[in-house]
Amino acid sequence: MLLEVKDVSIQFGGLKVIEKMNLSIDSGELVGLIGPNGAGKTTAFNLISGIYQPTHGDVFFQGQSVRGLKAFEVARRGVIRTFQNIRLFSQLTVLENVAVSMHQTCGYTLPSAVLRAKSYFSQEEEFRARAMSLLKIFNLNPLWDKQAGSLPYGVQRKIEIVRA
Repeated sequence: MLLEVKDVSIQFGGLKVIEKMNLSIDSGELVGLIGPNGAGKTTAFNLISGIYQPTHGDVFFQGQSVRGLKAFEVARRGVIRTFQNIRLFSQLTVLENVAVSMHQTCGYTLPSAVLRAKSYFSQEEEFRARAMSLLKIFNLNPLWDKQAGSLPYGVQRKIEIVRA
């Protein structure tokens, strides 16, 4: 099981937004969440990604609970959400937009980056290679050197999904 949501509920004051939500997603499975405005879809994503903490229940990613973790800690484990409004770095290239998301795991230090040490260059090259392989999955690799902000909305959305 890749992702499992067990009896998750959240309320804000006296307002119950989600009550006893259950969801399980296997690796490789593609699932959609639909509903009318105000149904709690965004709240559900915020619970799963750690932006909100449930008042009841638990969220498991790869068999481990992520309840109580901050959003950045959940992201480091591999659960990341995108937003309705595109938040790309419009002046950077497609490749740079994807590679920048990998810096949360970089092994080099600020001084080694400033001094352009070997560890800096090797890590950056690894990030570019990983980013390019992710772009290939979405057939975006031909656009790797294009400025992200100059591309159509649908392509920008794909870039944001790849970055996530």
